[in-house]
This record gives sequence, structure tokens and C-alpha cells, in this order.
Amino acid sequence: MDVTWGAIGKVLLAGLVTYIFLPAVLIARDYVLWRVISVYILNDDLKRKVTQYVQLAHKWNNEYAGQSKIEFDDDKTRYLINGQEVSQEDWHQHFEESGQVGQQLRDLKLEIDRKARFFKWLLKHYGQEAIDPINEWKKVEMKRLEKRDNASS
Repeated sequence: MDVTWGAIGKVLLAGLVTYIFLPAVLIARDYVLWRVISVYILNDDLKRKVTQYVQLAHKWNNEYAGQSKIEFDDDKTRYLINGQEVSQEDWHQHFEESGQVGQQLRDLKLEIDRKARFFKWLLKHYGQEAIDPINEWKKVEMKRLEKRDNASS
């Protein structure tokens, strides 16, 4: 069996590509991927929206999730919010505010979920570790709000 310099060169070149060049390309790809993720997906704007979403959800649960209804008696109409009678103007204002808060919640949830799905797809597509910083941000903000409520009670 003859060993030629060409065969030795091919083995060295294959080793160089396999053990040096390919890992360097993958490192560069992952670096670019995470730069794109940090600039376009997991940025301060998304963190602000997640914080705003959690605060609105907290407000919704504490102020608007109760039962509001109108009762008609023989000669009088009663407006009730969480079992307490309020004026017609207060009831309409409460109803309009709850609609606005609900719409803001839906809009924020759609945008946050869209970015979260794209983020998860990128991680899966490029074989990255599955992490979920968006839900971590939500948990941190919820704990902060609960701590604030407990301190004010």
C-alpha cells in the first residue's frame, strides 16, 4: 500500500475542516443567532410589554373580574358592581374601562405570544437549548406585584 503526500494532505484537510472550521462556523452562526434574538425578540420593548401585560392582568383580576350587573325592579334600575350598588355613570365608566383593559390585554397577549412562538421556533430550528425567559419575566413581575399588595395590606 502506497501512502502519498496527496492522501496525507486529504486526511489533514478533512481533519482541519471537521475539527476546526466547522465548529468555528457553528459558533459564528450561534453568535449571530443570539445577537438577532437579543436585538429583535428579547429586547427591552418586549420586557416592557410583558411587564405591562402582567400589571394589566393584575388590575383586571383585582378590579374588573368581579360581577357587574343591572337589576330591574318595578320602578327602579339598580347598577351593581361586586354586589355594591353604584350610580349609572359609575357603572358605565367601570364597564368602558373594563373593555379597554380587556382589549389592551388581548393586544399585548397576541404580540407577546407571536414573539414567543417565533423565539421557540428559532431555538428548535437551530438546535439551541429550550429556554423561556418570557414566562420568567412574567413570574418575576407577578411576585413583585404580590409583594407590593401584601406590603400595602
